Amino acid sequence: MKLVYRITLSLIVPLVITLGLWGWLSYRTMARKIHADTDMILKEYSDDIISRMLSGRELPERFNGAYNTYYIKEVTPEYAASNPAVCYGEAETFLKSQEDFASSRVRKQVFMDREGQYHEIAVSLPTFEQDTLVEHVLWWTGILFVVLLVALLIIGVIVVEYNMRPFKALMAWIDGYEPGRKTAPVPDDTDIVEFRKLADTVRKAVDRFEHEYEERKIFIGNASHELQTPLAVCSNRVEMMLDRPDLDEEMAAELVKLHRSLQHMVRLNKTMLLLAKIENDRFPDKVKVDLSDMLVKAVELNDEIYSYKEISSSLSREGDFIHEMNEQMASVLVTNLVKNAYVHSPEGSGISVTVSGDGFSISNPGDMPLDQDKLYHRFYQPGGRKEGSTGLGLALAYSVCERNGLSLSYDFKENRHVFRVILKNSR
Repeated sequence: MKLVYRITLSLIVPLVITLGLWGWLSYRTMARKIHADTDMILKEYSDDIISRMLSGRELPERFNGAYNTYYIKEVTPEYAASNPAVCYGEAETFLKSQEDFASSRVRKQVFMDREGQYHEIAVSLPTFEQDTLVEHVLWWTGILFVVLLVALLIIGVIVVEYNMRPFKALMAWIDGYEPGRKTAPVPDDTDIVEFRKLADTVRKAVDRFEHEYEERKIFIGNASHELQTPLAVCSNRVEMMLDRPDLDEEMAAELVKLHRSLQHMVRLNKTMLLLAKIENDRFPDKVKVDLSDMLVKAVELNDEIYSYKEISSSLSREGDFIHEMNEQMASVLVTNLVKNAYVHSPEGSGISVTVSGDGFSISNPGDMPLDQDKLYHRFYQPGGRKEGSTGLGLALAYSVCERNGLSLSYDFKENRHVFRVILKNSR
């Protein structure tokens, strides 16, 4: 989950609780205000009737145009003593104008006239208008709650996204970073202290890594170069010793083993030197290379070399794959991928090569998928060391692709390893 969405979701619960509490309090406050206004109207109406009665003036009609109704009855002193002076309640009252009963707010009050007689007055006011108003208040409060919640969430996402731009720019830079390649400076265009510190930390780490990387490349290149002559001398001397007529069988067998080891070291050294040259961009010259023809020749050559394994090969040429790159690097790419398929295929199996206008694929049988995380690491050999393999073939192929606008991918389907090389912009 993206950080911006996690932050937003973390705000939802307290936001919903806060807004819900605010909406409930607003509704309760407005409802109480409406009921308080109703009670005030009833009090004024009751006080007016009592005042008229005590002063001997004419009382209003029991049913007026405002739906207000009232009644007055005499009560005993005992009743007056047992009932509060003023009380409010809800009741069903008959509305003459509507010829029907309606929910009403009722106010009852016990009072005494000038002669000392107790009376109870009850005034009522239909509450359907107030109830409708309260429902409207509840409805609009709910709508306002939803609108505010959505608005705050949208604003929250926008604000977080805006403030996370420096972090996203830094992550994009890290994703595109390749050791040894020229890249743009680490982005630090922000006034957020934490992001500036993070960018500075990344910059220092990259500088250290680049320094170590350059030193490693120089060391590998120099070491491989210096080892060429001693390895060649040792190999030649072993061959000379194998040609001696007085060599016994046991010594000859040991020398053969030594010679094989030396040859493996020679191949390994040459590959390491080639890899160092590729990483140091020692192959700047580029021409249009027909990789289709290279694949055809590579398949034919490996058919002869590995004829003892009785591996069948099929090549489907759907188009000509022509790409501008260094010719030697193209040969390294094709040779290593084709050789890798033959080396790691069991005897009597089949290899399939498909060529199109934007790339090619090579597949060979296998029992289980390769480790994607280690696939292009140097000296990675799944299932143990194979004859004729240095463990650097895929690393070489990957390095060539990365420096020539190509993409090398791996897939395992239907018990076959599939390596595919295509143009990066054709994905």
